[in-house]
Amino acid sequence: MVNYRTLVGRQWEYGKSDCFSLLQDYYQLLKIDIPDFPRPDSLEYTESIFLKYAKTVGFERVSFADRRQHDVLIMRLGTKNPMHAAIYVGGDKILHQRMNGISAVEPLRQYYWRRTAAVYRHATCPAGR
Repeated sequence: MVNYRTLVGRQWEYGKSDCFSLLQDYYQLLKIDIPDFPRPDSLEYTESIFLKYAKTVGFERVSFADRRQHDVLIMRLGTKNPMHAAIYVGGDKILHQRMNGISAVEPLRQYYWRRTAAVYRHATCPAGR
């Protein structure tokens, strides 16, 4: 079981405490290093750094219906391309860092699952571990 509670309540700061750095810190708790990548200047019309590098850093795409604990949900929240990453923590809940807010665990409600573009699982992280 991963004690991700230490990651809840962080204030958003782009490039330092954003959804990608939350993903990195969560996977660090699993002893999996996710390298940092340069953040684009604007999130509006750029490609997702996660989608761009997912395969390179050991993630494989899985279906939304097959989501399991520790999977990463890539969402389109107010941007043209899917730029937001959330971690599925089980029990139909996600851990994520919303822009201009604090990191939180929230229900995976319709608002989020309708905006999920892809689900990824790390190859060395058996789901539910």
